[in-house]
Amino acid sequence: MFRSLKFKIIVPGFIVISLIMITSTIRDIIITKEQLLNTQKEKTVLLSDRIAHGIMVLMMSNRWQELQGMMESFARGSRDLKEIRIFLPETGIIKASSKPEEIGKRIYEEDYNKYLRGEDGPFLLKKEGKMFASKITLIRNHKPCHRCHGPDKEVLGVMDVELSLDTMFASIEDFKRRHVRNGIIGFILVILTFAVIVTVLIDRPIHRMITTIKRIEGGDLTARMQTDKQDELGQLARSFNSMVETLEKAKKELEEYHRQQLDRAARLASIGEVASGIAHEIRNPLTSISCAIQVLESELKDNTRGRKIISEIQNQIKRLDSTVRDLLNYARPATPVLRPSNIGEVIEKAGFFISAEAKKNNVEIEIKKEDDIPDVLIDPNQMQQVFMNIMLNAVQAMPSGGKLKITLKKERSEALKEEIRRRIQGEEVLVISFSDTGVGIPEEDMKNIFEPFFTKKSKGSGLGLSISKRIVMEHGGEITCTNNPERGVTFYVYLPILGSEVLL
Repeated sequence: MFRSLKFKIIVPGFIVISLIMITSTIRDIIITKEQLLNTQKEKTVLLSDRIAHGIMVLMMSNRWQELQGMMESFARGSRDLKEIRIFLPETGIIKASSKPEEIGKRIYEEDYNKYLRGEDGPFLLKKEGKMFASKITLIRNHKPCHRCHGPDKEVLGVMDVELSLDTMFASIEDFKRRHVRNGIIGFILVILTFAVIVTVLIDRPIHRMITTIKRIEGGDLTARMQTDKQDELGQLARSFNSMVETLEKAKKELEEYHRQQLDRAARLASIGEVASGIAHEIRNPLTSISCAIQVLESELKDNTRGRKIISEIQNQIKRLDSTVRDLLNYARPATPVLRPSNIGEVIEKAGFFISAEAKKNNVEIEIKKEDDIPDVLIDPNQMQQVFMNIMLNAVQAMPSGGKLKITLKKERSEALKEEIRRRIQGEEVLVISFSDTGVGIPEEDMKNIFEPFFTKKSKGSGLGLSISKRIVMEHGGEITCTNNPERGVTFYVYLPILGSEVLL
């Protein structure tokens, strides 16, 4: 569940939506609180101006005795108006108040200090654990007031109006509760909607795709994904169906190829059995014929013409014996006896055995190898046969002379072609190349050169390269051939380089 795509989409969405809604809720609460506070401050200012105006009217009409009643009336008529007080600027003694019991007492020190600092508000105060909006207003000694108070004083008194914020804070708390409740409900609805959308548009189509893929994994290549959607998933389904159709076609072609290969292998096995029997039947009388010819040759000491004929008969017998030997090697191959061997010495030994043929064709053989070529696990006799076959073919492809260049080097397996890398195990590979300057191989024949009995020579059984390929593959290697850009061909023999612990 926790690794599902649905979970990975919904959880980040849940987190993002939560952060957005929490941030939005906190921001709305803060803004609303600031607006309500500003409203209360403005209300305090307006109320202070109204009371100050009423006081001035009373003073102008010489009815200041009604001041106390007016202040008490204002306090009773407003739910939020906490208190109205007028105190003397010189001493801070309260001269009039909406609460008569405060008359004659000193005003709160904090209020008096604000007056002294010239702060008229509105400002917020906290008294006895409660918050108030306060506004200080100076009652100035205007000319109409001089007849009662004289012209000496500039300020007759200071009015302090306090507005309770309990109602505002109660509204804020109610707003918080409603906002949080609505936010939770909206959050749940958004998440449910988001989950439904993910399930319908993503989760279900993906589950259907997975079901189809499992059917295909089980071998049912007729399974197809739904392609009715026009979005990216629909495009993916169409591409996948196209890939499965290609895979199904390739499977049928591969099955047909395997069937042909099995038929071919069965035919070759039958041919091999027949060839093996024929070879044994031929070899015994061939040996007798060879011995008889040798006896005749010893009796024809003075007959030069007869000796030439007998010599030609012996050459043909050797050719037949070589062909019989190839047939037996192909029909009943020997199991390789592997041991750590110096591949350079094996190549040099093979070169020694064909040196006479190379000299006769005026072919130069050059062997070039790196200094750090390690020993490899091979059957030296079998690999010598492989190298002799390749070198002899190269020499015969240069009847007018030329050069055979043999190179030994190490390669990292990842540097090789994919088809070679798949067949050879190990991190390092020994690459032996045989490059000649001969007539080359026609491109149409290149795919058949390792097939048994395929040859374009007038002499030969056509088994040399097929036997060589089998031997190399039994050693865990590979052999390939390509035409050179200018002239001639290059054979490549790839052998795995095993670790020292394997060689020991």
